[in-house]
Amino acid sequence: MRNIYLREIQNYFNTPIGYVFAVTALFFNFLFFFTGFFHIPAFWEAKVASVRSYMDLLPLTFILMVPAVSMRIWAEEYKTGTIELLSTLPIRTESIVMGKFLAAWTFVTGLVLASLPLTLGIWWIGHLDWGSTVALYFGSILMAGAYVALGMLISAFTREQIVAFILIFFISLLIYLANFYVVSRHLSPVLANVVSFFTLSAHLNSFARGVIDLGDTVYFLSFTILMLAANVQVLRSRT
Repeated sequence: MRNIYLREIQNYFNTPIGYVFAVTALFFNFLFFFTGFFHIPAFWEAKVASVRSYMDLLPLTFILMVPAVSMRIWAEEYKTGTIELLSTLPIRTESIVMGKFLAAWTFVTGLVLASLPLTLGIWWIGHLDWGSTVALYFGSILMAGAYVALGMLISAFTREQIVAFILIFFISLLIYLANFYVVSRHLSPVLANVVSFFTLSAHLNSFARGVIDLGDTVYFLSFTILMLAANVQVLRSRT
């Protein structure tokens, strides 16, 4: 698993696509943090020393970033035929999946942590609530893992990276919109609560309040494990 992890991490930093999407995502995140974006207020309008607006933008960032990171994880292996080589190695399928997942999660986590200079700047000019800030970072990293695991699973169904990108993008977008007010307001309260339960961004709210909620933590971990377990089964059925 360690060799798989190191190989994947090296691939992310040896190919320009990772840098391009990372820099683009960071640029728009910082831009919208100061200008606002639809229902997310600008930092100056909120008049609170907090990175909440930045973290609220992360689900949208993941919708763009995770497809770029995940699309090649299995699609490339299928297309080049190296998936058959991996299946002959004396290593369990679970270890291969976990190695690739940890590498992708590490890369996306780096995107989350890239906002630390911004956080320190806000702390310098105002009274930053470190409790809620740490909780937000923790929850955002868990959510990143869930999106990466979902993207990996979708990538396992196709040989084409572009197809994988499109599928991951639209499914991630659908999950995000399911909790969006424009969609949820047309549902009954009971159904709206059910839809919110199955959306990822809804489970970030407790972390935004500065609470590392056990239920939401278990939710993110369970979702991630479920996606990875399904990924293992898909790979076994295709090799």
